Amino acid sequence: MKSMKIALDVDGVLADIIEVWINEYNKKHNTSISKEIIKNWDFWKELGVNQYEFYYQLSSCWSQWKDVPPMEQDIANAVDKLHSIGKVDIVTARDKESTKHVINWLEYNRIKYNEYVPVPDGRDKADLDYDVFIDDSPHNVVRMASKGRNVLLYDQPWNKYVNDSKIIRISKLIEAADIISRLHIKFGDLYKLQKFLK
Repeated sequence: MKSMKIALDVDGVLADIIEVWINEYNKKHNTSISKEIIKNWDFWKELGVNQYEFYYQLSSCWSQWKDVPPMEQDIANAVDKLHSIGKVDIVTARDKESTKHVINWLEYNRIKYNEYVPVPDGRDKADLDYDVFIDDSPHNVVRMASKGRNVLLYDQPWNKYVNDSKIIRISKLIEAADIISRLHIKFGDLYKLQKFLK
């Protein structure tokens, strides 16, 4: 049986970096916004923050890597379950400055991975050779699905509007291991498994 190659995202899937950004924004502007009010991927535009500034700030938040909470309790165990199925690479849109902090965070949270694969832009992920992608970006997953990729969308407030029969939504990472293991039944047809999961 062929070993699965799994591309696992960091921000918004493993690490709740947006929570850190929101806390910093609230301190600076004396506001009380929460993640639950976010409806769009580009939510920062509604706050009057430009794209360059937002991504610079988000990258800077990683300097507080010890304070970045994991998306779930026992996230390391969920990733271990993925390793029991195949090769798990961290595939993330990342600048050089935050890379060292992300690697520290992964080690600190005991998250195992085979390779660390940074890409300049999240949408570049769809061009990589993986059997399954686990991501939270609506832009990334739609592009992946359009290229015939197997995609698991990690549920977040900013991707609620994504409704594509070729994309399976998960609310916890542990669900991914069960879904991907079923993929061995019919390799390459992840989206067809939805009928078995309902």
